[in-house]
Amino acid sequence: MATLIVSFLGGDADEHRIEAFSGLESAAGIARALALIGHYAATGEVRYRYPFSTDVQFFLEGTEEGSFNWKFKIIAGTVAVGLATNAIYDLGKLVLNMAVGNEPTEISEPIEELDRKRSGDIGALVEAVEPALKKGHYGIGNTIEKIEIYEESSRKTIVYFDQNSKNYLQSTNDGGNDIQLVTISALNANDRTGRAYFPELGRTVRFVVDRRSKAGTMAILSRSLDHYISKVNYPVSISYRKKVSSDGRLKSIEIFSATDPQDDDFSDL
Repeated sequence: MATLIVSFLGGDADEHRIEAFSGLESAAGIARALALIGHYAATGEVRYRYPFSTDVQFFLEGTEEGSFNWKFKIIAGTVAVGLATNAIYDLGKLVLNMAVGNEPTEISEPIEELDRKRSGDIGALVEAVEPALKKGHYGIGNTIEKIEIYEESSRKTIVYFDQNSKNYLQSTNDGGNDIQLVTISALNANDRTGRAYFPELGRTVRFVVDRRSKAGTMAILSRSLDHYISKVNYPVSISYRKKVSSDGRLKSIEIFSATDPQDDDFSDL
């Protein structure tokens, strides 16, 4: 089974020690985020509190000698969302990076398909892990400078946490309204959620479509997604309200309307 390494770097960790309370708070927060991700992989349901499924669990196996590298082994039985065991860490990579405003790279096709088909679940899971990750960042700036999570055998990084990601998680503010050309990379028509790629940001952003949105909006978003799946760039114009972090980075949006620059008369009727 895969093993994840949670590595504390910089600050007191460079002296082979960390302040106990701050360090353990960070470890506990990350462990809780992993438990939430494991529960979703096992059940296909987003859960916000204990108890969690025992079909996918992360077991702490101690630390690597001479470091503050915590070893978490994934033990998986039944996986409900159609994933192989080795794809669970890719699910973690997607969710943890999205939670801190990063665009995850090198995501496996099963996870990309899961994201496209169940984007509402992924968005809810991101929101569910955010409080745990706020706790996971407690030690940053207090006793350590950075946390890296990587897969033990490949040494591939899953996510970095640092002061920038801590700032991103601290608060969510109203950023006002805007209009932008975007490409739709995920859309769930039932719960009206998904992700839009913002070219100037170089990453995707979570969205929800307002229930009172302009007629034709969902169909236009779906058209963009169809082209995205076919690997054809098909930007559409959206009008939306922004939610931003305390340092001004875009966290999520609420879409009020969408228009297709190639067909302004397109409608949902």
